Amino acid sequence: MSLESDLTLPVVLFKHQGHYFALEAACVRSQGSMLALAEQPSIVDFAALLDQSTAVQSVAEHYLELAGLNGSWKLGLEQSADLVELAVADISALPTLLQARRQFPALQALAWYQGQLVSLLDPKALQMLLGSGSA
Repeated sequence: MSLESDLTLPVVLFKHQGHYFALEAACVRSQGSMLALAEQPSIVDFAALLDQSTAVQSVAEHYLELAGLNGSWKLGLEQSADLVELAVADISALPTLLQARRQFPALQALAWYQGQLVSLLDPKALQMLLGSGSA
């Protein structure tokens, strides 16, 4: 048994339109429900970041508070997220050609979790998609 087979990476896993995405857990400060917010702070809808070519109507019911470049910011999600551990052996860097041609710069790696493909995202690259680098 190799050392790599015992290593895991804690991630926050969420589902969007039937696909799984994950962020390294160390970058996530908290999770919450939009209904629990007394005021409506600035929340960036994940769907809007994923498809910036069209106007996306927000369907976010939950959010993740992420550590950002200039403080924290909130990422709106359709569903709540789960804290899980991915086996390091199940995580693969993007192939060179795919990395060079990707349309979504926040996509950093791919992984398998319970037989499902997971797109691993870089929260700093997500924040950069906002245009100003801060939320």
